Amino acid sequence: MDWYVDSHAHASTAGLGYETVVREFKKAGGKLIALVGLTPGSYGFETSVDGVLRSIDVHLQLCSRVRKELGGVLCLAGVHPATVDRLARSSRSLDSLYVDLVERVMKYLERSVRNGLADGLGEFGRPHYPATPESIALNEFITAKAMELARDYSLPIHIHSESSGRVTSESLKLLARYAGLSLDKVLVHHVPPKQASTYTSEGFYVSVVGRSEVLSNLGNRCERVLVESDYLDDPKRPGVVMYPWDIPREVSEAVSRGSLTPECAREVLQRSPLRYYGVEL
Repeated sequence: MDWYVDSHAHASTAGLGYETVVREFKKAGGKLIALVGLTPGSYGFETSVDGVLRSIDVHLQLCSRVRKELGGVLCLAGVHPATVDRLARSSRSLDSLYVDLVERVMKYLERSVRNGLADGLGEFGRPHYPATPESIALNEFITAKAMELARDYSLPIHIHSESSGRVTSESLKLLARYAGLSLDKVLVHHVPPKQASTYTSEGFYVSVVGRSEVLSNLGNRCERVLVESDYLDDPKRPGVVMYPWDIPREVSEAVSRGSLTPECAREVLQRSPLRYYGVEL
């Protein structure tokens, strides 16, 4: 494969950093990488609304800088469901937290979009672990607000959620319908490969981790499927989930074993991501 797209990755101030991540990605033949913001703690901030705002600001400033200097970078920002969960559990007033998230964080994101700093939104959604009803309700409301923002500005939005197949797919479809957002803009990330068609058959895009064993389980279900590294750039867990520059090797392994066709590889690494992000290379 002469070039490829990493459709969902991260960089942090504590790890290799934005410039190194993008340079190493490009050395391996990468043409486009979507860098998605991390939780406040990943940038050394406390888990608070102010910490969320600071983390978004740092991410977008560093991401937009490397986008300008090196090219081939998309910058996405949002409020991770785990962050909303922690805020909900520690908040003295859910009503006040709701107001802060809507009036401060979502409006800050909108200004970032208008100012050309953010190319998309993410991650939003629901925790993939057991959470309180209040946390789930607040996460769903904030996700609906983010979907409205994606609708208004025709933005891609990345969803982090539990992996419950049709239950997850149908509930996310209802949220998008409520927000008036086309499913063409919604990418459900880190989906188990055997569940991919559950989402894509409804009109979602999905991303799967670019490990050879994961790609081997796609079968011929490649349309509307993207590949991600979901690299966290966490020095305490080097290489988790996988390095963006390891994607070509993993794909080649799957193709050489005959468990992934070259046509499917081109679809998930090139054609589907370019369609989803609406870009040309």
